[in-house]
Amino acid sequence: MKKPLLACLAAVVIVAVAAGGYLSFRDVTAPPPRPVRAVTAPYGPMEARAAADDADDVFHGTVVRESGRRTIAEIPSRLYAVRVGRVFKGRLGGTVTLTQPAAEPALEPGGTYVFTTTSWHNADDEHGLLPGTRPFPAPDLAAPVGGAGVPAGLTVAAYWRNAVAGRSTAARPPGS
Repeated sequence: MKKPLLACLAAVVIVAVAAGGYLSFRDVTAPPPRPVRAVTAPYGPMEARAAADDADDVFHGTVVRESGRRTIAEIPSRLYAVRVGRVFKGRLGGTVTLTQPAAEPALEPGGTYVFTTTSWHNADDEHGLLPGTRPFPAPDLAAPVGGAGVPAGLTVAAYWRNAVAGRSTAARPPGS
């Protein structure tokens, strides 16, 4: 009676040691986290501020999928399902429908951007990209922003927080 019990106990100990060794080795050999890459601003800080002023909503979101096409005011448009992440202006949440003119480059499912939008104020609660703007590629809100007039070290989140607050994010000349 003791032999089968000891054999089972030995098997459990061996499995536990092997699993622990595997998990320890896996953590050591896991690829390192991806480094944060700088993001180039598609437009300058003053343009971002103007876009934030004109927008109903400014938010960081992930494109879930292209959900259709439609013509709005005689402009062929793509419809996207976008999962709302960080909101800089407005009160959006969940997943929203975003319209974009079909003439603009298509958004990639899984792509993350900061969107400046205006509400269509319709029953479907759709939002369109603010005319004259394009989505700001932003895979990581902690990434530094580069571009003309952007101070060194400013993150994507701070860039858009400043734009929404009406603060200038432009680099100032030394001594000013």
